[in-house]
Amino acid sequence: MIQTISASQFVKKQRAGIQRKVFDKTEAIVDSVAQKGFAAVAEYTRQFDSFTLDMQNVKINKSEFESGAAKLSHVQKASIDKAFSTVEKVQKALAKQALKETKVRVNKNGYTAIRPRSIERIGIYVPGGVAPLPSSLLMAGVTARAAGVKEIVVCTSPNKNGISPAVLYVAKKLGISDIYQIGGAQAIASMAYGLSGIMKKVDMVCGPGNVYTAVAKQIVSSRGLVKIDMMAGPSEVLIIADDSARTDYIAADMLAQAEHGTNSPAVLLTDSKKLAENVCIELEKQLSELKNNTTARKSIDDYGAIVLLDDLDQAVKIANNYAPEHLEVMVQDPEPITRDLANAGAIFVNTCEAFADYGMSGGNHILPTGGTARFASGLSVYDFIVRTYVEYMNDVEQQALSEKTTTFAELEGLEAHANAAKLRGRGADK
Repeated sequence: MIQTISASQFVKKQRAGIQRKVFDKTEAIVDSVAQKGFAAVAEYTRQFDSFTLDMQNVKINKSEFESGAAKLSHVQKASIDKAFSTVEKVQKALAKQALKETKVRVNKNGYTAIRPRSIERIGIYVPGGVAPLPSSLLMAGVTARAAGVKEIVVCTSPNKNGISPAVLYVAKKLGISDIYQIGGAQAIASMAYGLSGIMKKVDMVCGPGNVYTAVAKQIVSSRGLVKIDMMAGPSEVLIIADDSARTDYIAADMLAQAEHGTNSPAVLLTDSKKLAENVCIELEKQLSELKNNTTARKSIDDYGAIVLLDDLDQAVKIANNYAPEHLEVMVQDPEPITRDLANAGAIFVNTCEAFADYGMSGGNHILPTGGTARFASGLSVYDFIVRTYVEYMNDVEQQALSEKTTTFAELEGLEAHANAAKLRGRGADK
């Protein structure tokens, strides 16, 4: 059962870490795929997914694609369509600015331009298996397309009942035809290295997954193979609430995060002892009403917390230090609180992050976790855009800057650099 604790106790409370053996096991999988290709992928798929993968079924064919997407009801499609258009509206607005070239005249005869271009080919990982997440494909795919990405491939865990119809429908809306039944760390390695005769390697890998998927992304990124969106950890929520907040809302939002996994933190910060007590009661009530509450209960027991504070100014300080993925503010006067909040993947003012998870509020649910919101941002078109410096100076300007450049190079003891600048200073004189 969740306990009410003090601020000092919460500061000492640790998020879930990643064990060394996970890194070792993941690295072995990545190395095996790099060396053995599809043979390794097929073996890991048999081992982890109990699925026989071959050259014929590794990629979803056109008939499966069409028939699968057609299984959704009109109401289900309308829900996806609404999320799609809302997220697209936000990301296209961002893209108008992100894809503009910026030219700065640095002196009379020279300029520097920052020229943006879209990454050409990306891979999106979509968690499959027991709980397929079409929303993750929507978030990454809509954002990538808005940024101008032309080629997108998808990897998702095989399922005996076939790929989720919702995943296929989202892929169809995105114009994605390359969907591979490959899950876990082996999927990340396949996209990063490519599979001979099956899949070309990509330039970037994005999308959430389990701990092995996250570690695999870190490994292939550290090897310089691909860019990644982020190494996401367990999903988390931190809620700041005063005595005006509804206890059923708070409990529901905490459990919505807790059901993501057994190590997903759900934390309430409040200055109201009565609210804290009532949320404890409400959590137990709602847990008892959930049909599948095993995951949520373990997560709440192990990583949940209700923190009783002296005032809400203290809550702001704790929140900025904790830097949660999701930060909800449920107070009567939110402006003074939200004004001072800095570190969070996304902030929700008197609303719940469940709307954002399914694109209804326009943001992106692929967000920094584990405190990385102190220096990282949620997924946006900016992640799919590379910026190149283009620098120009005519001969007159090079001659004018030759002496200063030579001096700086000599300051660092780099003789060849100094010589390159001196030659420009001489101009036409050889």
